[in-house]
Amino acid sequence: MGFHNLNGRRSRNGNENIFALFLTVCFGLFPCRAIAQIIPDSTLGSESSRTVPDTINNLPSDRISGGAVRGSSLFHSFREFNINEGQGAYFENPQGISNIFTRVTGDNRSNILGTLGVLGNSNLFLINPKGIVFGQNARLDVRGSFVSSTADSIVFNNGLEFSSTNPQTAPLLTVNIPVGLRFRENPGAIVNRSTATAPVNLPPFPVPIPIPNNVGLAVDPSQTLALIGGEIQLAGGNLTANNGQILLGSVASPGIVNFAPTPQGLTLNYNNIANFGNIQISGGSLLNTSGSGGGKVDIRGENVTISGSRIYALTLGNTDGRGIDINARNLRIEGSSQLSTFTLGSGDGGNINLRAADSIEMSGLGIEGYQEVVIKYLVSGTTDPFDPQFVFFNGTAGAGNGGSANFDTQRLLMRDGVVGSGITFGDGNGGNLNIRANTFEMTGSGINNATAKDSSGAGGRIDLNVQRLIMRDGSLLGSTSYSTGPSGNITVNAVESVELSNSGPRTVVSTGISTLSIGSNGRAGDITVDTKRLSLSGGSAFTLGTGVLVGRFLFSQSGGPAGNLTVRASESVEIAGISQLLLSGIQNASGFTSGALSSSRGGNIRVDTPRLTVRDGGIISTSSLGAGNGGDITLNADRIDVIGSGNNGLFVSAIDASVGKVFGTNPNATANAGELNINTRQLNVRDGATVTVQATGTGRAGNINIVADSIALDTKGRIDGSTASGAGANLNLQSQNIQLRRGSRITTDAGAASGGNININSDTLVAIGRENSDITANARSASGGRVNINVSNVFGFRPRTREQVRDSLGLTDAQFAALQVDPTSLLPTSDIAAISQNAGPALQGTVTFSTSGVNPAGGLVELPQNVVDPEGLIAANPCVQGAQSEFTVTGKGGVPPSPNDALSSESAPFPWVDVEGTGSEAAGREELRGEKVEAQNSTAAVVPARGWMRNDRGELMLVGYNAAGNLERNPRGNSGCLPSFK
Repeated sequence: MGFHNLNGRRSRNGNENIFALFLTVCFGLFPCRAIAQIIPDSTLGSESSRTVPDTINNLPSDRISGGAVRGSSLFHSFREFNINEGQGAYFENPQGISNIFTRVTGDNRSNILGTLGVLGNSNLFLINPKGIVFGQNARLDVRGSFVSSTADSIVFNNGLEFSSTNPQTAPLLTVNIPVGLRFRENPGAIVNRSTATAPVNLPPFPVPIPIPNNVGLAVDPSQTLALIGGEIQLAGGNLTANNGQILLGSVASPGIVNFAPTPQGLTLNYNNIANFGNIQISGGSLLNTSGSGGGKVDIRGENVTISGSRIYALTLGNTDGRGIDINARNLRIEGSSQLSTFTLGSGDGGNINLRAADSIEMSGLGIEGYQEVVIKYLVSGTTDPFDPQFVFFNGTAGAGNGGSANFDTQRLLMRDGVVGSGITFGDGNGGNLNIRANTFEMTGSGINNATAKDSSGAGGRIDLNVQRLIMRDGSLLGSTSYSTGPSGNITVNAVESVELSNSGPRTVVSTGISTLSIGSNGRAGDITVDTKRLSLSGGSAFTLGTGVLVGRFLFSQSGGPAGNLTVRASESVEIAGISQLLLSGIQNASGFTSGALSSSRGGNIRVDTPRLTVRDGGIISTSSLGAGNGGDITLNADRIDVIGSGNNGLFVSAIDASVGKVFGTNPNATANAGELNINTRQLNVRDGATVTVQATGTGRAGNINIVADSIALDTKGRIDGSTASGAGANLNLQSQNIQLRRGSRITTDAGAASGGNININSDTLVAIGRENSDITANARSASGGRVNINVSNVFGFRPRTREQVRDSLGLTDAQFAALQVDPTSLLPTSDIAAISQNAGPALQGTVTFSTSGVNPAGGLVELPQNVVDPEGLIAANPCVQGAQSEFTVTGKGGVPPSPNDALSSESAPFPWVDVEGTGSEAAGREELRGEKVEAQNSTAAVVPARGWMRNDRGELMLVGYNAAGNLERNPRGNSGCLPSFK
C-alpha cells in the first residue's frame, strides 16, 4: 500500500475547506467541546485523523479514528490536542496495529486534563515540541506503553522522520520501525501534576505495602511510561508502571535520543545528546515500578532535583528487580525524599545507581529523626523500611538478596539526618553500598548495612573509594549483625584523608565507623582503612563491638565475635580530644575502640603509619566487660606520641587493653585482656598519658611488648600493666634508650594477684634521682613480681626493698599495709622495687640487674688523636663560644649542670667500681629484702671517667682515677669578650 501525503500537500478533494466550515458552524451553533480541543490538521490528506463524540468507559469522550496505516503502525496528526477535565480521548486500535504515533503541529502546548486512552493493546506515542501538561486529574487508559515527548520528530530506521515542525517536506514514509526521537533547539517542557486514582485494570500488589492508590499517569504492568522532552517537572504528579519502567529524559541541545525495543521495554541511548535540561520531582510525587519483579526507573538530566518525593522499584515476587538509575551533572535529593529497591520476594532487589558528574547532595528531615532510627534499631533489632528518614533503601525482607546502592560523583554530601540502609529482614543477604567520589562528606547522617533480629541472611558490604572522607556531627557508617548472619565488612580507600570530628550536643551516638554484633552469634564485619592521613577528633571513633553500649546504657550483652580493625596511613594518624556532652548524658573519647560486652571475643586493632599521635584524651583501646577475651593491639610506626588528657584530666590519652573496665570496674569479669604490641623508632608518653594493659576482674591482664629505638616517659607518663586478682601482666621493653622524667612510671602492680614481670633490655636507662620516676612490680596482698634489667648504663634509679620504703615513709608495718596507693610513689626519689605491701618480706619480688659493661682486660678505649678540629677552634669566635656553649651531663650525680652550681649531696644509688677493683663486690651484688640478688655481669662494671691525660705517645686518654696532676687545662678565660646581656 502506498502512503501518499503522510507529510504531503493539501488534499485535492477540498476536505480541509469543508472541515474549516464545519468548525465555524460548530463554534457558532453547537457546543462541540471535543472538536474545539482536538483539532486534526491536513497534513495526512485523505488519511487525516477524525474525532467522533462518544461515551467510553462511562466517560464522555472523543473517539479518534482515521489516520494513516503503514504496516503495524498508525499515524495521526493534529493542530491542537487537548483533553478537558472529566472528559476522555480514545484512539481506535485497528487490527494488526502495534504502535500509534501522534504528533501536534500547531503553536500551542497540549493540556491533558482528562483521560487519554487506546481502545486496544497498542503503544501510544505523543509528540508536541511546544510542550505537554498533564493536569491533576489526568489519566492514562492504555494497555501498551506510553511515550510522551517534546521532540521535533520520530526517526525511523531508514532515516525518514515523522516531524511536527516540518510536516510538508518529508517524502513518503514507507518504513515503520522507529529508532529515536530528534530534538531541535529549545524543546518544550513536560509537566505532570496527575494524582489520579488507579483504574480498575491495575491489579493489586501481591503483598501489602504503603503505596497510595493515587497512581497518577499509569500504564499496565510490564509496560513503559516515558516522558522525554525539555525540562521535566513532576509537581506533585505520580507515575506508575508496575513491573515495568519509567523513563524521564531532559534534552537541551539538538540531537537524537535513540531507542530500541527489548523484552523489558524501550531502552534509551543519549550518546548523541550534548547538553541536558533540568528535571524536578517535587510536591510529594511518586514514581513507582514495583511489582512481581521490580521494574526500572531511569532518569537523565543536567540538574535533577527530587524534593519531598519517592521513587520505588520494589521487588514483590520471584523476578529480579531492575532498579533505579539516575544520571545527571548535579543531583539533589531532599525533604523526606526516598529511593527504594526493597525486595520482599524471592527475586533479588534492583540496584540504586546514582551518577553525577559534579555532585550528589542528600538532605534528610533533621538529625533528631535519624537518631531515633538508630536507637530503635539498637534496642529492638528492627526498623521500618518505609520510614521517611530513609533517603535510600536497598534491603530485603524475603529470600532474594538486596541490590547494591552505587554512588559515582565528584562530591557526595549527606546531611541533616539522611539515613540509608541495605538491611536484611529475611533469608536473603542485605544490599551492598559502593561509593566512588572525590569527596564524601556526611553531616549528622547515617548508613547502616545491617541484619535485623530473627533474620538469617548476611549483611551487605560497604566499600568507599574516595579522595577524602569527612564525617561530623554524629554521622555513622555502620555494619551491624543482630542475628545469626554476619554483618558485612567496611573498606575505606581514601587517597588523601579520612577525617572524623565533632560529636555535638544534639547527638546520641558519636561520629564513627563501626561494625557490631548484637543479640545473637552473628560475626561482626571487619574495618579496613587505607589512606594518607587519618584524623579523629571531637569524640569520633572507629568501633568494633560484640554487644552494644550507648552512653552508659548497656542495650545488649550478647553477640557473636567482633570484627578486626586495620588502619594503614602512609603519612599520619592523629587521635585527639573528646566529644561534647551527648544526649545520652556522657562524653566520649576520640579513638579506635574494640569492646567485648558478651562472651564472644573482641576484635583486634592494627595500625601501620609513619606517625601516630594520641592526645588530649584520645584512646586506642580493646576491652572486655565480661567473659569474652579482649582483642590485641598492634602498632607499627616510626614515631608514636601519647600525650596529655581531656576535660581537665577526666579523659587520659591512652593506648589500652583492658578487662572489666567500662565506666568503673567489673570485679566479676572473667575474660583476659588482649596483648599490646608496639614497634616504633620513637615512643613518647607524657603529660599523664598511659600505655596500659589491665584486668579489674579475675581475668589475666595481657602483656605489653615494645620494641623501639627510644622510649621517653615524661611528666607522669606511664607504661602500666595492672591486675586485680588474675595473673599479672608482663612488660617487655627493648630499646636503645629509655628515659623516665618527672614522675613517670613503668609498673606491673597487682592487687590480690602476684605482681607482673618487667623485662627491660636497653643500652641506657635514665631517670633524675629526685623526680619520683619509678619502675615497680609491686603487689598489694600477694607476692611481688620480677624486674629484670639488662641495661648497659643505668642512671638515676635507686633499688628499694619493702623495709626501705616503709622506713623512708616513717610508717609502722600496719600503717604501711593499709596504704591505698603504691608506697613507692610517695617517695621523692626515682625507685625500682618489687615488693608485697601486705604479705611481708617472705613474698617480696626480685630486682635483677644484668649489665653487659666493658671488659677491663681490654684496656682503655683508644680515642682519635685529634679529639676536636683545631682549625675549627681557630676559626671559631671564642667570645661566642664562651657565652653560648652548652654542657650536657648524663650520669649518676656528683657533677652539677652548671659550674656555678653547688655539688649535689645526693650519693649515687649504685656503687661505682674504680680501677683498683674496690667496690666491685657492691656492684656485683645487692642486698635486697635480706637476699642476695646476684648480678649477671660477664665483665666488671663501667668506670666513670674522672679526668683525662696524655700518654707517653701524646695521645689523649680518659681515666677513671683522679688525674688532676696531669690534666691539661686552659686557665685563660675570655677576658677580652664583652659581657652578655640577658
